Amino acid sequence: MEFLIIGIVLFFGIHLIPIFELKQKLINRFGKKPYMAIFAIVSALGLGLMIYGKATAEFIALWQPFAGAHWVPVILMWPAIIISIWAEIPCSMKITLRHPMLIGILIFTSTHLIANGDLATVLLFGSFTCYSIFTMFRQGFEKAESETPNSTPGWNLFGVILGTVIYGLVFTFHQQFTGMVIPV
Repeated sequence: MEFLIIGIVLFFGIHLIPIFELKQKLINRFGKKPYMAIFAIVSALGLGLMIYGKATAEFIALWQPFAGAHWVPVILMWPAIIISIWAEIPCSMKITLRHPMLIGILIFTSTHLIANGDLATVLLFGSFTCYSIFTMFRQGFEKAESETPNSTPGWNLFGVILGTVIYGLVFTFHQQFTGMVIPV
């Protein structure tokens, strides 16, 4: 459990730097590329420690999920992945949704909280859920100015297709990725 907690602190600690105006001070002092390199390294280290920590954490039950709770992420991970893909491609959905990556992460993590009731899951997915909500409210919900045209049906459809393929792969290989079987 210690690795999970250290990973959470590292990962979210580095992601909270921009909130406190520390980011610009660090960029001014060290330069943008060194700042981005350190940000990436600390983020990757934190994420790796979270994954390792979750995989090796003792199972401590907090509650028993309701019958059929495992279907919630099975069903909602498909749109969560599609929405996350839209955040990374030049499509109009990032204008429409305002926070597609954070929304995708929120759906991903909150559905896994519903389906699991152990302490390690609550720490891991709860931290991402809280961060996503906090960041969306901090950034606001007004539509951002964008140079992406508001009609990109080809890119929107590409996001759906790619998201569906990735969902199929994750669903098929979930046990190999996570060590957890999807009970369908």
